[in-house]
Amino acid sequence: MLMQLDYSLFMQLAYALGIGLLIGLERSLTQSEYSTEDDASAEEKAKAAMGEFMGLRTFAALSLVGFGAAIASEKFALIAPVALAGIALLVIAMYRRATDFGTGITTEVAAIGAAALGMLCRYHPHAAGVIALVLTVILASKRFTYSTVNKMRRVELTDTLKFLVVILIVLPLLPNRALDPYEAFNPYKVGLLVVLISGISFVGYFLTRILGAQKGLGLTGILGGLTSSTAVTAAMAAEAKQHPELNSICAFSTLAANATMFVRVLVVVALLDRELVMRLVWSVGGMAVTAAIVSGVLWLIASRSKVQGDGSGVKLKNPFSVGPAIKFAIFFVVILFVVKLAKTYFGDQGLYAAAALSGLADVDAITLSISEQANAGQLLREVGSVAITIAVVSNSVVKTGISFYSGGLRFGRTVGIGLGLATVVGMTAAFII
Repeated sequence: MLMQLDYSLFMQLAYALGIGLLIGLERSLTQSEYSTEDDASAEEKAKAAMGEFMGLRTFAALSLVGFGAAIASEKFALIAPVALAGIALLVIAMYRRATDFGTGITTEVAAIGAAALGMLCRYHPHAAGVIALVLTVILASKRFTYSTVNKMRRVELTDTLKFLVVILIVLPLLPNRALDPYEAFNPYKVGLLVVLISGISFVGYFLTRILGAQKGLGLTGILGGLTSSTAVTAAMAAEAKQHPELNSICAFSTLAANATMFVRVLVVVALLDRELVMRLVWSVGGMAVTAAIVSGVLWLIASRSKVQGDGSGVKLKNPFSVGPAIKFAIFFVVILFVVKLAKTYFGDQGLYAAAALSGLADVDAITLSISEQANAGQLLREVGSVAITIAVVSNSVVKTGISFYSGGLRFGRTVGIGLGLATVVGMTAAFII
């Protein structure tokens, strides 16, 4: 029993020491970087000058002092709060030494946090370790958060808050039962699926905004496929028509966006029905691989020509603005009824026709509808996989038409060959495998 207690105490001590060293290392490296940079601000230089006081050893000591105070407080209850208050006063006094530079209090708050986490190690060392890791990540992300905030617009913040309101407040309040005689409209399931697809597009949108389309047309295609491969196709077609020398790289971006869209379809289906996605791996997955191979060839051709673009012509809208989200919800509900009625009155052939018509406008709605019904046992997965493949192929036909119409014969032919090969592979796999 004594050995067990000693081992437990040793592990708690190790956690406390490790937490102090982890936070201290991050602060020391940050201060060291600022001290060697010519463009560092006055605040950053002031923090670097304080590095010898608030570095690796200081944070380790603070965490260990907190741990020791927690042990002592088991017999003398006031020791822990008094020790924490004393550390806070000491840190405040150190901060006042640098007030002439107008510095912030990030390091000081981290120091107090290290002492508090050291105390927590006595009772919940694993929780303290997790909190320390999160705290260190936050401290280390200063440059990233600054650049991200500078790129954000207020409307994006507002739409993000709306997104969170829908997830945390509106969605739980929706009734989770069918409200129609066909059992096609379940408000909660509709809301959940709309949030799912909007969330995926939301991530793609912010990746594009944060990383920037200026990094190249290739990056624009890959990331743009998460948000709207149709928008990428239209933008690249216009770019290729205005600048014929960019034909190969624009075609690469278009096919890369569509390959990403194919993968996105698989991810959405996998989240709803794992058995259905295993069937789609051959058809839609084959289309993704084919599009990726063709886009790779186009990338090699574009690299040899040494002509690059910046992707600034792609205008992606925030996918969770209230207007587009409501429109998608309405369209999705309509598709739910169309698919249900087509299957009920016309059988598999009616479902395939509904999928082809839906795919002309949007792939996500029909994908979500079929996946939800297959998961509920209302639709055979063999039929569902063919229907989704038809919708994806139908959507690819539309993008080929956009490529010819907006990009000209050369660009349309290049994109058409790539998507045509993908279509042949997908349809063959859907009906044979």
